[in-house]
Amino acid sequence: MTQARVHGIHLPRLQPGFTLAELAIVLVIISLLLGGMLAMVSAQVEQRKWNDTQSRLESARDALIGFAIANRRLPCPATCTNPPQCTSGSLGDEAPAGGLATCTASYDGFLPARAIGFQPVDAEGFALDAWGNRIRYALAATLDSSVASCNASTVPPPTLPHFNNAANLKANGITCKPGDLVVCGSSPATVTSTTCDPNTSLTNQNTVVAIVFSTGKNGATGGAGTNEARNLDGNALFVSRTPDPAGATGGEFDDQVLWISVGTLYAKLVAAGALP
Repeated sequence: MTQARVHGIHLPRLQPGFTLAELAIVLVIISLLLGGMLAMVSAQVEQRKWNDTQSRLESARDALIGFAIANRRLPCPATCTNPPQCTSGSLGDEAPAGGLATCTASYDGFLPARAIGFQPVDAEGFALDAWGNRIRYALAATLDSSVASCNASTVPPPTLPHFNNAANLKANGITCKPGDLVVCGSSPATVTSTTCDPNTSLTNQNTVVAIVFSTGKNGATGGAGTNEARNLDGNALFVSRTPDPAGATGGEFDDQVLWISVGTLYAKLVAAGALP
């Protein structure tokens, strides 16, 4: 430190401080660092919610199979007749009550959390994903008509419903496969089609007995893309794919989709002595 002489006294000479330009540069650097940190934290939070949701879906799938082993059938989906409040409907339980008759909403219902003992749930009993959105659930309602004993035109015809009625499931037998639910890698070009376009099929109509899925981070508002729309249009075709941003072909997609195959269901029921 240099010194200045004033009236015979040596005083320390202060060094010049930061200029306004230098302070501005420092603030910009700090802002960039904070922005990067916030983006990193946000990405980590979203990844954690994604992983948590995947874990919940896997737990839901296990709970559905556990229900099937205990009850010799799969449960019907829950319903909500006044969304989003759902002041009426099955409120997190099977619809219809007891689930043995034809399901009220085979393709556009919710996970029946009360029936399978799933947590966490909201105040109205609906199962929740990590984003706070209600977990959806679909159940096969028809049988593969290519199997003669399972064809409705056969005399006598198989008794429906099959997968949610223990007596019917046992009487119809394990040769009966589902005939409706299908999972595609993208929405068909014809948006009303219930058949996957060529080279986009992840399953066929004789593979899947149940689908459980989350509508993802944007579930509260719903994605505007055609791929996500296919999971909520109330028919037997569903889409599962890696996440897409909003500007992608087919629109934003962040749904997470799992399913139970007919082979898995029958194997579990046979192992438990419920079938054949």
